Amino acid sequence: MKKSCTFITGGDIAPDRKSPLNLLGKTAALFKKAEYSFVNLEHNLSTSGTLMKGKPTHHRGNPKLIDGFIDAGFDALIVANNHMMDFGTESFQDTLDLLDSKKIPYTGAGKNLQEAKKPVILTRNNLKIGLLAYSTTLPQGSAAGVKEPGVNPIRVHTHYTPIRNPVEYPGSEMTIQTRTVSADLNRMKREISALKKRTDVVLVYNHWGASMSHEVAEYQQEIGHAAIDAGACGVFGGHQHVLQGIEFYKGCPIVHCTGNLIFDIIEPFFTEATHQTFLFGGTLSKKGIENPYIIPCRCGIGNAPKILSPLNGDGKEITRFLRELSKPLGTSLKIKKERVSLFQE
Repeated sequence: MKKSCTFITGGDIAPDRKSPLNLLGKTAALFKKAEYSFVNLEHNLSTSGTLMKGKPTHHRGNPKLIDGFIDAGFDALIVANNHMMDFGTESFQDTLDLLDSKKIPYTGAGKNLQEAKKPVILTRNNLKIGLLAYSTTLPQGSAAGVKEPGVNPIRVHTHYTPIRNPVEYPGSEMTIQTRTVSADLNRMKREISALKKRTDVVLVYNHWGASMSHEVAEYQQEIGHAAIDAGACGVFGGHQHVLQGIEFYKGCPIVHCTGNLIFDIIEPFFTEATHQTFLFGGTLSKKGIENPYIIPCRCGIGNAPKILSPLNGDGKEITRFLRELSKPLGTSLKIKKERVSLFQE
């Protein structure tokens, strides 16, 4: 009896346009063809609510845009990120109600922590797949609590230490050290371990990292390694808007950031690097993620994302740059026609 399925995921999706038609463009066919797929819905789909006070970066989309996600056939959506509470609890709840009404499974947020940490469990080709989502990017009031709505939180400590004596060298540059709050990390490990006992494979998403940074932070690897040690076979990240490297830990991929797949909001700090993105795919089985690969793409900004060839142009440059970012993490890339295979060195 077959117990495996094809799998694909992509970068953050934040649509804010008039029509859902052709939202995902030609990538929709890839998501529909895959037997299991998920992406991060980066903001609310609602017209109600009040802007959160003191939130400089905020956005949302019209509820009718959900039809674009339905057309792509996603099996589940992630709702653990730093924009789910941009317009308060009313807009937040509207979005969850919309997903419920369309029967789209989601994970990573809820009306309380118990709901926010609830996984999505689906069976494809006799393979039972568990999906969990967390966010380390936590604007004030966005973390779910015992009785508070919000996203599934993992908190992180950040320490800044001057490289030189600041008395002698005022304004000296800093080293940055990050560590996950142990109680949150341990909770994540318990939840992954418990889910693994109920499923064949577990996938974990984390909204993490520093915006516009290609550098993988210490805590990202700490969380990624802990998730795999607890039973996950793959860890996927987003939030940074730009590419970060891919590593393998105990044979399991940690995809630190795939970039933006759709981001209709042009932030003042965005650069050409925010146009670079890729899809990540492979085959899921009880052994984990086999034959992993990426497909380079260009982010959709007011239009559909574009599939690129790794053999020339922008697609070739994305492949080159991802190879450069991934090599220090022990990962090599090899172009095989229109896909790029990934290998642990």
